[in-house]
Amino acid sequence: MSITQTLNRHDRTGLVLNMGLAIGAAAAVQAVVLFTGQDAMTGRELRLWFEPPEWAVTAVWLVLFALMATARWMLNEYTIVGVVPARRMTTVLIIASLLCPLYVPVSGSAIAGFLGNVATIVIAAVAIGLAWLRSRDAAFLLVPLVLWLSFATLLIFVQPGQLQPTQ
Repeated sequence: MSITQTLNRHDRTGLVLNMGLAIGAAAAVQAVVLFTGQDAMTGRELRLWFEPPEWAVTAVWLVLFALMATARWMLNEYTIVGVVPARRMTTVLIIASLLCPLYVPVSGSAIAGFLGNVATIVIAAVAIGLAWLRSRDAAFLLVPLVLWLSFATLLIFVQPGQLQPTQ
């Protein structure tokens, strides 16, 4: 059986593979961010009082990826028309979320992080809408990502000078 077929099964093996791939990829990206100091907020002199430390951000991301993988797996239970787009959109959401920590370091601008977060929120909203039609439980598992990305976007937006173009 191929990895794609296993990912799309609604059994313990499918759940383990969905979780393993999502959390493994997230852990790899977060490790690179933590150990290279490429976090969007690293290097600033002033931190907001409610801004979490990098280790907490990493922990939150790992939980969010576990929730996204579980939502994707839950959609495997259904064989009705329309579940494939919901599952695909959840996969796109996982991939887009993997890129979130890389927007600012690659571009050198917090504007890219702001726009990337907004784009990922839109993708998440579409994924939630598609999942809602098939499994409300799966849709609810995606909501914390929207909340976290909204918080991260707020951090970028309220940080003095963060949205100014770099010179």
